[in-house]
Amino acid sequence: MKRFLSLLISFTLAAGLLCACGPGEAAEDSVPGPSASAGPEGTDAGSGPAETYRKITVDVNTTYQTMESFGTSGAWWSQYVGGFDDDPYEETGISTREQIAALLFDREQGIGLTCYRFNVGAGSADSHNGDYSDIHRRAQSFETAPGVYDWEKDANAVWFLKRAVELGVEEVVLFCNSPLERLTDNGMAHMTPGTKSNLSPENYSAFASYVMDVAEHFTGQGIPVKFISPINEPQWEWAGGQEGCHYEPGQTTEVYLAFLDELESREALAGVELSGPESGEWGTQATIDYTEAILGNERLAGHFDTLDNHSYWSDENAKKSYRNYMKVHYPEIKLRTSEWCEMVNGSDVTMDSAYHLAQQIAEDLRILNVVSWQNWVAVAPGGYRDGLIYIDERSHKFRALKRLWSFGNYSRYVRPGYVRVDIQTSSRAQEEMLPTAFTGVNDAGEEELVMVFINEDVLDQEFQLEGCEGYSRIACYETSDARDLECVREEGYTPDTPVVIPGMTVTTVVLTKE
Repeated sequence: MKRFLSLLISFTLAAGLLCACGPGEAAEDSVPGPSASAGPEGTDAGSGPAETYRKITVDVNTTYQTMESFGTSGAWWSQYVGGFDDDPYEETGISTREQIAALLFDREQGIGLTCYRFNVGAGSADSHNGDYSDIHRRAQSFETAPGVYDWEKDANAVWFLKRAVELGVEEVVLFCNSPLERLTDNGMAHMTPGTKSNLSPENYSAFASYVMDVAEHFTGQGIPVKFISPINEPQWEWAGGQEGCHYEPGQTTEVYLAFLDELESREALAGVELSGPESGEWGTQATIDYTEAILGNERLAGHFDTLDNHSYWSDENAKKSYRNYMKVHYPEIKLRTSEWCEMVNGSDVTMDSAYHLAQQIAEDLRILNVVSWQNWVAVAPGGYRDGLIYIDERSHKFRALKRLWSFGNYSRYVRPGYVRVDIQTSSRAQEEMLPTAFTGVNDAGEEELVMVFINEDVLDQEFQLEGCEGYSRIACYETSDARDLECVREEGYTPDTPVVIPGMTVTTVVLTKE
């Protein structure tokens, strides 16, 4: 994905105010985020009168997808942030990398992501070949000679991979932006302008062998590798700026067949699946062409039960178009959003980009029925609306953004195995709040109903729930100008209990059966 990140900004530590009820109690030494900003006419956000809807109806018997994960990737930041093992914050005594890891993957202190995408590099950071304006868009490879590996390389990125698993990641995706440089036609990890391929067919098997060797190494160390994704956004040229490789649809078929040959020959990788094709957007003819390249091949169709694509530049109509196409042609295939960020220049630390991220998640869940949703980069230097955390590389100071916490409104409470169920509101609320609902069993063995609402309006929204009999507790978790996924309500619940979603918030409502 093409980025134009040029501005490094120094940020103060924001270790997020976490809710004081249920998971996520705030540590005594946590540092709050920005103070509440004034709403229209100088009023505080969420303090306006409530706009009442008679009811919101949940039908737990009408079910959709079963969730597998929420996640992010370690591309372009873990290779340096993973080395920040110093202690710049005297008040915490915890290193920068440990604090960031906790914010991303720990469910008590952070947002509890369960999927991590690890970038298997092509070696441009070793050779320094090619045209890269940002050194962090290069990546090392583990290979020192064909079939010879130094597993101490890319140590900072590997540290984050291992720490993510220790903190709760259950699903690791090994993804490649480009084949190894020594295998490419031009000897670089990006394309030569105007060419249609950078990997000759005779090198498909060698590429697959390298990636499977990496996968075997990590699985042998207890890393839960679930997917291997050898291709990234194949429809674009990738003529510089980052590692990348273009493939025509027919070439993707042959690459995946070579990878499947290699995968099936490795007993140690039993249970690992191929994923992709990582098309950059939904609903275009190019995306359909790459879909058919995989699922139109009988052998590949027998292997793939999910498809991963990216949600860039994809509006509601594009997603509906692709979902309808899949319903007609491949109804049994599950979909995963494996990459997204808001493609807008300029830093943003406010709720504005937090709403956009939450709205994107809700759309993909509701329209595409995705079983996994993954943000692009977890950490970034600023200057773009991509990372969940901004960091200054020189000082190691960072800031947890509102985007992080609005993501957490989903990832901390909608856990793997939770099932999306039907939720219906009035037409206006349905359109504006994009409600989603899920049922599951929490770690204490209790049945839960989890609902997420995005209320960008200045007015509070008040309603009563129907179809929620049997639940006895309610808890509400708010992300807003004033709060970072903070618990704002916890009490007993009956069907007559009103529910209020404060204005200008992303709010998660959890009902529990005792």
